[in-house]
Amino acid sequence: MKNIKKFRKATSNVKTQPAYLTKRDVVRVATAAIKRASTQAMKTAGYVIKAENGWVVRENQDGRQLGPKGLRGYRCRCRILGGCRG
Repeated sequence: MKNIKKFRKATSNVKTQPAYLTKRDVVRVATAAIKRASTQAMKTAGYVIKAENGWVVRENQDGRQLGPKGLRGYRCRCRILGGCRG
């Protein structure tokens, strides 16, 4: 008599997660990382230079914001996307 082995197919009910990142995931993680880095930079340096509404501004720890005229090294008021006007 032949030795016949029956193999049972292993099935799993575990659903697999997709192996890709969505835009929502990337934006969520990047936003959290930027906020964390900004907070750490504010503690270290006392100010943060950031882009806000198309302008480069400096925000101090006390909440004051200096625009391009209050910052050294700016020769004209430049919008980030619009280029120099003057």
